Amino acid sequence: MSKLLVVVGATGTQGGAVIRWFQQHEPEWSIRALTRTHSSASALALRGSGVEVVQADLCDLASLQAAFRGAHYIFAFTDFAALMKDAVLRFHAGEIVAPVGLETYKMELRQGRNIALAAAAWPELERLVFSSAPAVKRLSKGRYEHVWHFDAKADALEFMLGSEGLRGKVSSVVMGVFVGNVVKIPHLWGMKLQDDVAVWSPPMPADLMIPWLDVEKDLGSFVAALFRAPAPTQVLCVSEWLSERQWLGQWTRATGIPSRLEPELSLHDHVDHDPTGLSRQFSETMKYIEDFGYTCGDPDVLVPEEFEERGISVQRTKVADYLAREDWSEVMGKEGG
Repeated sequence: MSKLLVVVGATGTQGGAVIRWFQQHEPEWSIRALTRTHSSASALALRGSGVEVVQADLCDLASLQAAFRGAHYIFAFTDFAALMKDAVLRFHAGEIVAPVGLETYKMELRQGRNIALAAAAWPELERLVFSSAPAVKRLSKGRYEHVWHFDAKADALEFMLGSEGLRGKVSSVVMGVFVGNVVKIPHLWGMKLQDDVAVWSPPMPADLMIPWLDVEKDLGSFVAALFRAPAPTQVLCVSEWLSERQWLGQWTRATGIPSRLEPELSLHDHVDHDPTGLSRQFSETMKYIEDFGYTCGDPDVLVPEEFEERGISVQRTKVADYLAREDWSEVMGKEGG
């Protein structure tokens, strides 16, 4: 009997990567792709590749429950970035008050709970893998309380793990830092081109080790492994640990562009001048990682080596592979990023 995999956010970075992995490695599986806009170009491309495309909204429990019907496996995540953009617009329209991140947290947690409630309705479900993040407020013992985009996912996962209807069915990938973020948000790394030299002012100490994740290449492998592993299992989804100094050295070798590091970018300098509160949120994110490490040694979260000790292997692509295939021309053509 063919297994049915349902993927939430199928036209996004994470969902798309998972679908492509299973198309390549588990071609006998049926795939149902959930998207809010089933007529988009991306959705039509998925349908053309043989994927069933269904319209569903994480804020609409009924649509989500119907979309999960018959699923044996589910991969799900909540999209902080999309929710944040909407919340910022509502803030400037006077519909909500700061901090914007708190409103986003509420929405993201609601979506995570809807995923759990909808999935629990179908007894044939074997595994739900949720894309999560470190529980910053808990792990920092309350020192950092405004890292809403991490804590929303962590709190949603806690809700899932506590659901009676999902007992023994929930695992999670704790997502590392996306390698593609350097292209999508270059200003966060203080990237700029000066006299044909790439200047980088990273937001964290240059020698701090960071868990970089090549989502496109490796996420599907981790998800597939968690489908096979006993639940609950949480694993840090990391392709390679590199400091930003090491990352920049590899970047220069890949692009041939000379580079240098400058003193780290201080996001905290903007906190008092940002009415949305987002600068504080991202400043605390970086300070948490600097002070505690990415997962703060959380004993519930396995690193890939521990995962593999249990006999379950995962693909881990070197960052150099990503650097070689990325197009850096547009990024380096932007002033200040």
